[in-house]
Amino acid sequence: MQRRAPLRKRRLWRPPSDNVTPEQAQEIFKRDGYSCVAPRLGGTIMDCWGRNRIEHVKVEPRMGKRGTLLVTLCEGHTEPGMKAGYVWCTSAENRQACRDYVASFNA
Repeated sequence: MQRRAPLRKRRLWRPPSDNVTPEQAQEIFKRDGYSCVAPRLGGTIMDCWGRNRIEHVKVEPRMGKRGTLLVTLCEGHTEPGMKAGYVWCTSAENRQACRDYVASFNA
């Protein structure tokens, strides 16, 4: 038996690229006081747990694009902290609060 079509190269899984440089991340953590900003924006401190991470927030909703605004949130307020289907950072009013928070530094 002969193979007529050439074999395709197997694609290995690669993590999604993050456009945040280490220098940018350090600036974001420093600006946000090295802590989760959710309690300052209406979230509860009781939900804070885990390590702090950089969260991308979009200026306007659009599919498939990463946000350009960056804030520091803990695991409890991002996807790993999901409780009963609710994620603090994906709520529309909380996203707007994050946008306003970043805009206050850019103004």
